[in-house]
Amino acid sequence: MKKEIFRMHNGFIRQGRIQKGPFFLHFCKGEISGIITDDSFEKEMLIQFFRCKNSLVSGDFYYNEQGIVSDDRNSIIRRLISETTSVISGNSQLFESLTIVDNIFIPSFFIKRRKHKKVAARLMEFFDIDIPLHMKIKDLTTFQRLQIEILHAVVCHHKLIIVSDINGMLRSKERNKLRQLYERLAQIGYAICQIESLNNISLNTLDRVQVIEKGRGVGSYSRVEIEYSEIARLINADGESNPGELLRKKDDRFFDGFKGIVLEAQDICCGHLQQFSLKLSKGEIAEINCRSGMDYLEIKSVFTGRANPTAGKFIYEGRPRNLNVLSRAITRGEIGCVDFANLDNLLFENLSITENACYPLCLKNPGFFLHHKYRKLAEDYIRKLMPGLDLEKSIKSLTQEQIMQLAFCKWILCKPKLLLLFIPSPFLKDEPDHVIDRLMIELSRYGVPVLILSERYKFESKIIETEYVIHKGVIAKKQ
Repeated sequence: MKKEIFRMHNGFIRQGRIQKGPFFLHFCKGEISGIITDDSFEKEMLIQFFRCKNSLVSGDFYYNEQGIVSDDRNSIIRRLISETTSVISGNSQLFESLTIVDNIFIPSFFIKRRKHKKVAARLMEFFDIDIPLHMKIKDLTTFQRLQIEILHAVVCHHKLIIVSDINGMLRSKERNKLRQLYERLAQIGYAICQIESLNNISLNTLDRVQVIEKGRGVGSYSRVEIEYSEIARLINADGESNPGELLRKKDDRFFDGFKGIVLEAQDICCGHLQQFSLKLSKGEIAEINCRSGMDYLEIKSVFTGRANPTAGKFIYEGRPRNLNVLSRAITRGEIGCVDFANLDNLLFENLSITENACYPLCLKNPGFFLHHKYRKLAEDYIRKLMPGLDLEKSIKSLTQEQIMQLAFCKWILCKPKLLLLFIPSPFLKDEPDHVIDRLMIELSRYGVPVLILSERYKFESKIIETEYVIHKGVIAKKQ
């Protein structure tokens, strides 16, 4: 059985005049856990508690399975936490005036100074960290800064490492390396706890999941006891975050008048594509999975209006149309198009995040930005859809995943008649992208159909209603 470090039962935490709780927190050596909340204030309140700045007002607190019951309990709890816990968040705690080695060993009384460089090199080798010791702190990436702060926690013998608001700043490869680092730390008895929003955490990497909603703990589970959809339901008061439930419970007030077929393809022949047929209803989420690159390119050229089919016809908005209509609709923003193969051109670097998200809307309403209240509403809506995104960041500093998600988000504000999503094989993941799922559900609720075109591998998602599989130009499967 894993040895307990800290446990809080029915605890209420105070920050200034604000009190939140009850919290039920549990940390064991050798365990990777997650505290999931979509409220940034709740994250900050917990972070400041583990930085010994917030106090425990009431509740039970245990250290090494022993309850703390002294009259001066808060002072004892703060001392125990400071001796046992390191907190790492998006705001780096490294000193730019010091070297990497000095940052790892500050304060320097743990090991004799003349041994610092040698020990630092051994630690990096043990944890498979490749950072030149002569680099300046200001030149380090976010991921490298995180690695240095973790090494500092190891040197301080802090057995509990709290990490918050980091995952959203990292690229996919960096997240994989970070997962390996966490696993290595857990193997030697460290406890890792990630305090993140649901969109920014991978449940597959966790041993324990602790869920917080509206300032109170609503559940603590082992990873095998709970699924993503159940966590989404717990952290949303309206109970409508389960992707499957959201799709099945499309609100009638959104769908008044949203009946019928938006796009229909009948017996399309183009190149080696043979008699391809498809019906896409309003609010439907469908996928065309192309098993070869040739199938993918031909289907893509058909739906973007660049191909000339030799047979068959398209029916768009109830009337037979030629493919030029689709091409013009994409140009005018009536049909949304997100191509993950063209990431460099999905957003404009000279515009802010909010301006990029509102760009398709501005094409329809050029005076949109003249109204400050509309811009504020757009910013609030973006924060709701992507709670982990800092709207002050420049487009150049966004991660690949944030660019993909923001490119999708801008079409929600515009509400096109149809959204086309092109995903070539290098961008397909082994596990669902829950942010993209949420964005697609939001479009679906307003009656906007989403058509996903994937190359070789399926787009992993539980919310797809209709799937077409194309192999050598022929529909091999429809379900």
